[in-house]
Amino acid sequence: MTPDERESLPPPVRSWLAENLTVGVDPSRLVQALQARGLSESQAREAVDAVASHPAVRHGQQSHLRRRELEGLLETRARLHAQRHHPDASPLGVERQRHLAPEAFFERYYVTNRPVILEGLLDDWPALKRWSPEWLAECFGDEEVEVMAGRDAEPDPDFHAERLRHTLPLRELVAHVRGTPGSDDVYLVARNSLLLRAAFRPLLDDLTPPRGFIHPDLSAPDSVHLWFGPAGTLSNLHHDHLNVLFCQVLGRKRFWLAPPCETPRLYNDRGLYSAVDILAPDLGRFPDFARATLHSCVVGPGDALLIPVGWWHAVQALDVSLSVTFVSFDRPERNVQWRDYWIGPRPEKVHR
Repeated sequence: MTPDERESLPPPVRSWLAENLTVGVDPSRLVQALQARGLSESQAREAVDAVASHPAVRHGQQSHLRRRELEGLLETRARLHAQRHHPDASPLGVERQRHLAPEAFFERYYVTNRPVILEGLLDDWPALKRWSPEWLAECFGDEEVEVMAGRDAEPDPDFHAERLRHTLPLRELVAHVRGTPGSDDVYLVARNSLLLRAAFRPLLDDLTPPRGFIHPDLSAPDSVHLWFGPAGTLSNLHHDHLNVLFCQVLGRKRFWLAPPCETPRLYNDRGLYSAVDILAPDLGRFPDFARATLHSCVVGPGDALLIPVGWWHAVQALDVSLSVTFVSFDRPERNVQWRDYWIGPRPEKVHR
């Protein structure tokens, strides 16, 4: 088989050979598959050998072995995590602590990468007594706000943020939220950076950074964010690249959480997101998800949930909801980033 003849193989076939060789499929199986396409045994073997000798394929094989070692370690950690919590068919709860001291919070949860719901942390917030959709409309109704609109019609709204950006007066957003019994169509999310705008800075006076937990200077970009939407808004399974303190002001939100060691079971095909629909997991397409250990909780007004860096979570609003998130913790190093968090797309497996 000449080099020209090998190159005449359709590109999808050569890509298929490269992918399967990279993940360790026995070359003899690939030879048999090419023979079934009409190639002789010698032609098929030459084609497989040619692809196998490509430097990119050799590098991919080495990288795959390292990845398998890492996934094996994560699998072991996931099994230990499951044994620790004795999971049954229902998701596990999240530990609650009331009036926890900052030192205990950082020692027992933050640095050990464990979620916790803190009660009583927001008791002195004027926002808990003052904030409502109607109050926002009265005080800031003429101000333009940026929302994600048209989310219901978009299967993956978080991947199309630019297209979904829409501006409207806050008064109109409040009317929509109050007139919607349950929807994920319009949502004011963190990426809208509302609290960075001068017109909305007075809202920060109603948010006292929890002393000893959150750094008192909220002027830094992206240190604090506001979320506002109707019941039904949904953020599907994803992980953040920072620790987040999620504070609930109005309404309730349900959380599903899974530790980072469950990553191989969560089908992280794109960026920070899982391909699994948390509300209707397709176990035919995603069978490993059935083995993932999930934690579940509901946060209500006054609750503060630590979402540790790398922990997978999905969030659904059960009521009209106002939430605030902080990422600047009161430590010398304000946060810890998962710097290489973009895992990226993984090709469909076509082993035959």
